[in-house]
Amino acid sequence: MARSRLIFDPALGLEAPDTAEIRQGVAEDWAGAFSDPDLPPLDTEPVTPAGQLIDAETAEIEAKNAALLFLANMFNPRASEGRWQDALGYIYFLERKLDEPTVVTCQLTGLNGTAIPYGAVVQSTTGWSLICSRAVTIGPAGQAETTFRCSETGPIPFAPHSVRSIVTVVPGWDSVDNAAAGAVGRDMETRAEFEARRRASVAANAHGSASALFGAIADIPGVLDCQVLENISPAPIVKYGVTVPGHGVTICVYGGEDEAIAEAIYRKKSNGSDTGGNTRVVYKAADYHGAVYEYLILRPDTVNFWIRVRLGAGTFFTQGVSEALKQALFDDFHGRNGNSDNPRVGLAQTVFASRFFCPALGVPGVKNIQEIKVAFSDDLPPEAAFSDVVSIGGGQMPVISPANILIISPEA
Repeated sequence: MARSRLIFDPALGLEAPDTAEIRQGVAEDWAGAFSDPDLPPLDTEPVTPAGQLIDAETAEIEAKNAALLFLANMFNPRASEGRWQDALGYIYFLERKLDEPTVVTCQLTGLNGTAIPYGAVVQSTTGWSLICSRAVTIGPAGQAETTFRCSETGPIPFAPHSVRSIVTVVPGWDSVDNAAAGAVGRDMETRAEFEARRRASVAANAHGSASALFGAIADIPGVLDCQVLENISPAPIVKYGVTVPGHGVTICVYGGEDEAIAEAIYRKKSNGSDTGGNTRVVYKAADYHGAVYEYLILRPDTVNFWIRVRLGAGTFFTQGVSEALKQALFDDFHGRNGNSDNPRVGLAQTVFASRFFCPALGVPGVKNIQEIKVAFSDDLPPEAAFSDVVSIGGGQMPVISPANILIISPEA
């Protein structure tokens, strides 16, 4: 049975023999077991009863080899999945994120000084309820901006200008609207998302580094995206359109509670390191005589991300193909496309349009893609604004809805 065994090659890993080699070894064993000098050799052809039993044993050996190969791959963080991936994450004290709700940045208008409380409810034109996740006070200009989270978890899209109704009546609060699409929530964290976060957060148990800050903040419930931009020079610098103070960091974070983020900064930031941003968060250190620590973080604005696909002649274009293609690109944008394993598009990134070719070509009926271009703009950009690559700033949270994905058919 030596021919059925797995072989370990230090350069390549485990190797399994092919089916023909396994069957030949099994057939030889059977022929040897039933050999008799007074009888003809055992007929091991597949059409014979012995051949049928040999084929069945070969299939069982192949199944065993496949299971062992799968098990060996599960020890590789780049290939592991499911509970095996969870187990590797536990080594880094990392747990898979559960489902999260969609978060929508809304603009509020009303009387100066009107306080919009945490938990205030608004409603979308599609009937979804959204809950205020950060209390805010309307300013002297009669305007304010804050985030609302959907009352249900999962990848529920909200198109621009779809959140228009106030449910919780607050005297002085006149209207609500969302200029950009919502940052779509998610189901349980995918294999690709979990691996990307594991690689980025291996320093979660460290202290003082940008990686340690990222690892701690990215694990906070409700945080949909996070980037930590670091500056080791004494003078302020600009990274991804964001000013980072000298010898300091600018923490760009979308979602999550201010208090939890402040505590994570307190636990992981080095003493004396400066912080930059547009929002002040406070942590009261119970383990240090109630001392109060204040930090700045950058709460980004939401900006619409656009994808334009131009199909060449030969594509069997129907409404069903168009919807499937939009869904595939929508899923890939959020890191949920199994054909590509691309990470979620997020803060402080350079995004190449070429990342969308793989998920697009995986849609049945789609072929002969002439081009895919991307753009980053609040409103529908002109044709000249679409390009092969866009740079997303640290203060810009990219959001997308199916309406932002433009499919140009061969007939157009």
